[in-house]
Amino acid sequence: MLRGVRQLKSSTSPAPGANVGPARLAVSARSNNKGNAGGRLARELLDVVQGGPKLRKWYGQESGLPRDGGEPEPPQQQEPRQQQQQQELEEDGEKDTVLVTDADTPTGELVVLQLILLRAKVRILVKDTAAAKTGYGPYVEPVSVDMGSAGGLARALRNVRSVIVLGKLGALPQAAAKAGVERLVLLSTAGMPQPGGLAGLFLSSADAALKDPQREAAVTGSGIPSVVVKAGVIQDTPGGSSRIQVQPASLSSSSSSSKQSNITREDLASAIVAGAVYLPGLGGSSSSSSVAYEVADAGPGQPPESWQQLLEGLAAARTQ
Repeated sequence: MLRGVRQLKSSTSPAPGANVGPARLAVSARSNNKGNAGGRLARELLDVVQGGPKLRKWYGQESGLPRDGGEPEPPQQQEPRQQQQQQELEEDGEKDTVLVTDADTPTGELVVLQLILLRAKVRILVKDTAAAKTGYGPYVEPVSVDMGSAGGLARALRNVRSVIVLGKLGALPQAAAKAGVERLVLLSTAGMPQPGGLAGLFLSSADAALKDPQREAAVTGSGIPSVVVKAGVIQDTPGGSSRIQVQPASLSSSSSSSKQSNITREDLASAIVAGAVYLPGLGGSSSSSSVAYEVADAGPGQPPESWQQLLEGLAAARTQ
């Protein structure tokens, strides 16, 4: 799993508790060999692709990763990890988990890695839970659920605060509303100009599903505060070396931008995570608690220094 992510060096890793930004991940070994900025930054981070012990070693500890600035989990609490995860699913508690659907897609993998680096408590929906456990170690909780099963989704949504939706919805909106989820973050390309000709024929099945406009309507009509992140052409090239344009977008797919825009998958993952973590509370009724923004590559430069400030500005403009 974790396709397209090369092994990263841990020798220049930050100390535990450092303010770690989004992972600068190389999308392919060939791109890295060209010496681009994304590859250079990628080599400065840990070997996330191996997960488990290597990820713990990067943080300078074997006993566990501190979350939200807290103390590491003692070793004795990590040993019965499987039983602990099952207990979390069976008992309702504090809503402190981010659930990522379709986490085994290329976009999903980058989103999960960035959430890990933010020390978020992450649960992921994947087809192969064993592969996910091997790849990520104890830093995610992998679950395999039929998206059409309300009962299975109800178990996966226990203690979940936010859901990042990267694929088909199934029964998720209804199950999330019943579970008391506080925010849905939807990736959508509905209404956004896409490449024509042969290029349009080579969209992956995961990216093709994002074009369905009914997904936006289902999420914004769920009664849950929602964030729709809209993107044009998603490029599998290294990110972190371009300015990112972020602007309000219409929730109506027919009113989206008429100009084709591009964004790297890595930069898109940053924008999605920002919508789940940094965007101020939405509140209100379903009609007034939905916000959409479009993200696009704006040319060479630096990505946003503070997604929080950027999105706070969008939220303020929305209320005026």
